[in-house]
Amino acid sequence: MPVLVTGADTAEGRAAVRRLLATGGQVRVVGADRRAPAAPALRAAGCKVAQGSLDDEGRLETAMTQVHTVVHLAGGPLTPPDAVVDDAATVLSAAIGAGCRRIVWASHLGADDPRGNPYLEACAAVEALVDDAPLESVVIRRSLTYAPGDPLTAALAAGSLPPAAAEATHAPLYVDDLALTVAEADRVRGGVGELHLSLTLSGPTEVLLGGFADLLAAPGRRRGAAPALPDDVAGLLCRDLIATAGVVGPTGIAEGLERLASED
Repeated sequence: MPVLVTGADTAEGRAAVRRLLATGGQVRVVGADRRAPAAPALRAAGCKVAQGSLDDEGRLETAMTQVHTVVHLAGGPLTPPDAVVDDAATVLSAAIGAGCRRIVWASHLGADDPRGNPYLEACAAVEALVDDAPLESVVIRRSLTYAPGDPLTAALAAGSLPPAAAEATHAPLYVDDLALTVAEADRVRGGVGELHLSLTLSGPTEVLLGGFADLLAAPGRRRGAAPALPDDVAGLLCRDLIATAGVVGPTGIAEGLERLASED
């Protein structure tokens, strides 16, 4: 049975699609406009690109026909919090209507303790929706994720880091490690009973965010204008967001930066 990925036009979505295709399974995608540059590349790679948007439940349900796992990767930190919740609710409703078996949701570290941050509150709300849904579920609370072609990564490299976030501690996660975890969450099918799993996923190295942003902006990396980050994203970056336990991605910062430079 196929797997369907939402947010296929995001850095997380592209990485997950590559990893899922490498397993030899059927992959459908939503979130890349059929006329957009990403759509032909996805089709050429072997994906079926579904029409419709994440607020179109009818088209989503049609795209999910005979799908086993829905991987919901739309809804990163730069997504407006209301849209994070609304899109997830629509995707879940469509998955239930289509008879899908499993939902995988990429949440964020800190969703269990939002402390008034709108984005983390939205992640917590989606986690509650996923928990209540009559589907198997895998919730991945990932740490700050960096990737080629990712707008937040580009903003940090361009100098958008809020001054108050320079001393915050994070364990940056390279996007391919998130994709690997997503693929594993889909791979195990049958014989495991009812799967309801919540896990944390972080990079292997804790760093001050100011130092990490400096590494992203190292000579030779592309730079653009430094956009102003939304308040909820700035607040997210200003928090210490590290995991005391959980899964640690294998890609160290040095390797991640090399891959970022080669793929950007």
